[in-house]
Amino acid sequence: MPPYIKKGEQDQFNLQLDVRSIDLQQLAQYLSREWKDKLAYEIIDSNKILTAEFMVNGKHASVDTMLKDGDSVTLIPYICGG
Repeated sequence: MPPYIKKGEQDQFNLQLDVRSIDLQQLAQYLSREWKDKLAYEIIDSNKILTAEFMVNGKHASVDTMLKDGDSVTLIPYICGG
């Protein structure tokens, strides 16, 4: 079953995955694979390097954080320039 996606305000989406458990690294891989045309930036670059930080329920989280039903995940892309 494909994920249920509902666009919210300011690029917010509700995403329901048909899995028992998933960590943030797996979520990043899923989004990079399934949503790459819908995202404004790559979450994992061509060198397999994560290009964003995560927050879960408003707190910074490491990529090995396991998600629970109802968690709110925020992606914060790294920004660089000169």
